[in-house]
Amino acid sequence: MAIQATPVSAQNNYSNWVVTPDDIRMFMRDYPNMNILLADREFSDEEILRAFKMTLSQANIIARPTDYTETNFPNAYTLQLGVAAYLLRTESFRQLRNQAQFQDGNIQPIGIDTKQSEYLQQSAQLSAEFQQNMTTIKVNENMSTFGMFRSPNAQTAYIR
Repeated sequence: MAIQATPVSAQNNYSNWVVTPDDIRMFMRDYPNMNILLADREFSDEEILRAFKMTLSQANIIARPTDYTETNFPNAYTLQLGVAAYLLRTESFRQLRNQAQFQDGNIQPIGIDTKQSEYLQQSAQLSAEFQQNMTTIKVNENMSTFGMFRSPNAQTAYIR
């Protein structure tokens, strides 16, 4: 029996990241033994790193501009949602582009890459939760920034 090995880098470039590519794989169950039809990972490391970049870009413009990075993102769960949403959306594009159905005689039609709508629907659900969480995080950060300042409406009782 042949032994198969995968080279592993001794240096982990993600040690100070809030969420790592492996965390994303675990969240999405993207492992060869979990992908029975593919017998491989669905998303490459390059695709996951691009998803991080795009998710951070989106997070930094929601509600108010910020400078979040992989190392200072305020909430791991929210970042995980955004990265997964991006990956599923990009996969839905591929599924749509390669969608095909075959039928031979009386055999039920067999589809290849026919899950575009499911990928897009899951992406939309994750994206909505991501955007809601980001808005909540930024509103809470704004509230703590202002501390004890009261709104002008609350002060009208003292102006009369």
